[in-house]
Amino acid sequence: MGVLTIVQRFLIANALTVYYSVLTVLFKFLPKYLMNPFGDPWAMKLKLEPPTELTDPKYGVHKYIKANNMKLHYVDSGDPSKPLMLFLHGFPEFWYSWRHQIVHFNKNYRCVAVDMRGYGDSERPEGVSFYKMELLVEDIRDLIRQLGYEKCILISHDWGGLVACSLRDTYPEVLHALVMLASTSHEAWAELMWTTDEQRKKSGYVFSFRAPKIPELALQLDNLAIFDQFMLVKGKDTVTTQDIECFKYWFGKQTAFTPPLNYYRANFAYTYKKKVHKENVPFLAVHGSNDRYLSHALLDVMKDAYTNIETMIVDGVGHFMQQEEPVKINKLISDMLAKHNL
Repeated sequence: MGVLTIVQRFLIANALTVYYSVLTVLFKFLPKYLMNPFGDPWAMKLKLEPPTELTDPKYGVHKYIKANNMKLHYVDSGDPSKPLMLFLHGFPEFWYSWRHQIVHFNKNYRCVAVDMRGYGDSERPEGVSFYKMELLVEDIRDLIRQLGYEKCILISHDWGGLVACSLRDTYPEVLHALVMLASTSHEAWAELMWTTDEQRKKSGYVFSFRAPKIPELALQLDNLAIFDQFMLVKGKDTVTTQDIECFKYWFGKQTAFTPPLNYYRANFAYTYKKKVHKENVPFLAVHGSNDRYLSHALLDVMKDAYTNIETMIVDGVGHFMQQEEPVKINKLISDMLAKHNL
């Protein structure tokens, strides 16, 4: 790829970051001050005690482990003699986003749902460079080893999916199978983001997240209303207001959004590589028909890049699919594992 192309993309990316940041100030911050100039739109109802759902024993035992020199918190459920099923959450989530899957799969697998670095009760190193993809991949590779396994079934969502896919590309030997929900490979995302208007528009938030401070302030508005707006689904009760309080408990803490946002800042791509992966790792990539952040064309790019992949679009489901439609998603995962005798 030529230097001119990279320079053009650099200029476009920075222009879009400024553009979306200005929109945030004009249409989110300014109206708050105009309507209530003496109010504080960033005042949050801090909770000293975690919601009872977070300590419910049905989800497992809370533990800590050192992996890749990073202290990680995880919830452990199921027989440790069974195969390891490891769950990687996305943004803005933590282990609790897998609550429906833990109680479904812990009869046949040892289910481990981890807080990735910078999230929940895991270690939160300061600085953008601590969130580069190669470090995130090594966290999970070493986590599998530290848990006492050589291989695992990896179930992932959103950013967890990008990390899981990079792990699969780098160390396919550590995976029995990979399921990726509402996600894509980093290369596929970069390709479509730079070559199609659809994915570039859907990725507007990614450009805005590159700015300093402004995205943190936007996400904290109105007592973290972002969680109510995007995780609660009208007419469905699989995500409750009590569940939302669990997310607000962790993301309501001081500077809680900065490490997760650093995933975007550290891994923004101006270039991408096209490579065909022929490794024999069962691979399922699933999108929801109502996903507002991902173009379904990403699945076509993935099919060109991976010879051993199944793709699927689930009707009537949005981005946070494993929470919104757990019965459907659990069945898809179960069917895929049964097909491969896992």
